Amino acid sequence: MNKKGFTLIELMAVITILVIISLIIVPVIDRNVKKSKDDMYKIQIENIRMAGQGYFSDNILSRPKAGSHCSVSLQVLVSEGYLSGDVVNPKNGESFGDVYIQIKNTGTNKDVFNYLVCPIESGCESTNQSCM
Repeated sequence: MNKKGFTLIELMAVITILVIISLIIVPVIDRNVKKSKDDMYKIQIENIRMAGQGYFSDNILSRPKAGSHCSVSLQVLVSEGYLSGDVVNPKNGESFGDVYIQIKNTGTNKDVFNYLVCPIESGCESTNQSCM
């Protein structure tokens, strides 16, 4: 008698192989997804910084004097058209919320400006003085 089909041992061997493959692949995929979110987060922060630089390039009179700093909110950058309205944190999918761009004039004889995305980056001053 010639029966066609798989034995129990063959089915268990196939299932074991599939489990081993999934144990290898799932952590690799998870690590790649996390790395992609981290990379997108860095890109989003840099986009916010560049929008702040564009804003202060167009609004030269609102730049701080030597030795001082001021800031502009993310909402102002969106309303002025420097950023699109959907600025979200790729790590959690939520809005950045209380993020603002702080510009510091660290120069003495010549203006030297540092642009910080606050409160995310270190080096932000505690006060949130508006540049407007």
